[in-house]
Amino acid sequence: MLRPRQELIGLNTYEIASYPQNWDMKLDSNENYIGPSTSVIKAIKNIAPEEIAQYPYYGSFYDALSEIYGVKKSNIVITNGADEALCAVINTYISKADSVVTASPSFSMPKIYTSIAGAEYIEVPYKEKWVYPFEDIINSVSENTKVILITSPNNPTGDIVPLEQIIEILRKFPDKAVVIDETYSSYAGISNVCLTDKYDNLIVVKSFSKDYALAGLRLGCIVSNQVNIDNIKRVLSPYNVNSIAVAAANAAINDKKYIKLVKDEITQSRKYLYDEIKKLGFTPYESYANFILADFGNLCELIYEKLKSNRISVKSFDKAHVLGNCLRITVPTLSAAYKIIDIIKSKNTLVFDMDGVLVDVKRSYYEAVKYTYNYFTGKELTDEEIIEARKLGGLNNDWDLTYHLIKKYGFNFSYDDIVSVFQKHYWNDGNGSINNEKLFIDKKLLEILKSKYNLTIFTGRPRDEAFYTLKKFDILDYFEKIVTMDDLPSDKQKPHTEGLRLIRSAMITDELIYFGDTVDDMICASDFGAYGVGVLNGNNNDDNMDKALINAGAKKVLNSINDLVEVLEKTDESSINMSQNQ
Repeated sequence: MLRPRQELIGLNTYEIASYPQNWDMKLDSNENYIGPSTSVIKAIKNIAPEEIAQYPYYGSFYDALSEIYGVKKSNIVITNGADEALCAVINTYISKADSVVTASPSFSMPKIYTSIAGAEYIEVPYKEKWVYPFEDIINSVSENTKVILITSPNNPTGDIVPLEQIIEILRKFPDKAVVIDETYSSYAGISNVCLTDKYDNLIVVKSFSKDYALAGLRLGCIVSNQVNIDNIKRVLSPYNVNSIAVAAANAAINDKKYIKLVKDEITQSRKYLYDEIKKLGFTPYESYANFILADFGNLCELIYEKLKSNRISVKSFDKAHVLGNCLRITVPTLSAAYKIIDIIKSKNTLVFDMDGVLVDVKRSYYEAVKYTYNYFTGKELTDEEIIEARKLGGLNNDWDLTYHLIKKYGFNFSYDDIVSVFQKHYWNDGNGSINNEKLFIDKKLLEILKSKYNLTIFTGRPRDEAFYTLKKFDILDYFEKIVTMDDLPSDKQKPHTEGLRLIRSAMITDELIYFGDTVDDMICASDFGAYGVGVLNGNNNDDNMDKALINAGAKKVLNSINDLVEVLEKTDESSINMSQNQ
């Protein structure tokens, strides 16, 4: 078997997704959320066949960059993304005995490139969040140091390195390559390119991914004095940038109105996110980039999952990492930022039992109860007898209820046998009476509720059966948390309060409002301290059930789940203010 170079053994690769995922907002990689200008798309569409068939020409693009950066063309070299630029610099200046000094946390790829070169990568931690550790950087530079890497604005912290500190580093270490990664500098409105004329040891790396929205085309560049550029070119492949990327970039940098629009929108949205996250009691950090880093404390994982369940991807970090309680959020448009904050805000949580509340089970569970009862007793069972048994409480699910009814009338069969017959009639691998169910709740109502509340389910069903029905009625995506039989230990099955505890722990919420149709549901709500609401649905004329639910702790009893607005009518933006005397 072939073995790679020693430096590659044990080296972790930078993992990337192979296929696009269906996010409503992809905010985990700091791409430009707004996208490229229409002039970019037009330029790509107008690519001539010969521009693809022939090797690319870069002259006109260098002309444009020279004008924008205010340097000679000989001071610029374009690269296949800023990644290739950083790799090229390290390959130019670093040997095995050398070291790179940089602040940490920061972008991970230079560490990989340095490891491949067999050199030492010295990471100087921030002592203060997030103030560049200038003195510690100075003290970490040794004779072996060949590159001092500065990322400004820094990813993932968002801070910038003060100009006076950059100049002092340049002056103090004239024999070290001071490399400044300016991938996000457009959003900060700063650049150190102007210093390349004055300091021979300065190398500036720039990208067209974040501001011009060309991440998919992979384009970056290096700006430095001509000697450095000529040396760096020795490690780059000829024609390393494709013709389409160059055509797109030419169009992008000439659309100055569009890039200003993008920057203005992101700046406004970034400020909104910062202010609102702070108001919610969390700790956002000032950012000069197109992302914001925020510390969400012990709610970090919860907020990450909440955003994920709303089809929003953000960057999370390993719990052992210094940023373990932080999320990095690419700044989207202002309207999209409104949605993010709305999702993060604390809301009341509506907890729905499935059977008899969301779903009409009279022709599924009821029929399975009757069938199983008849199978073991030879006798018929009525709906009324099932309803009366439900009033008793203590029957965790319809398996227990069926077992109770069979035993009540003097028959003694094993619980497992009863469950087996019941399941064959009801579930039967998705071919049973489960397909006779109908939806009680109006889907339009769910749509309205989701914008104001956390929607969850606490059901005694096994997971497969619960998800089968929710998918069948196309309502699965409305619910942020679903607790089923499979999610609870055997001694804490519904109606044990453990299910409500799991829901509360997974939500940013003020109050749980639990909608159930049985005595046990209301006892569970009362024991947990939730606001219990009884739901009759098919039992509208049963005064005894109404009273049984009230006696069990229901604060309100609804004839139909679609009447729940009556319970929620006194809501405001973030809390329910229901009278306990309703």
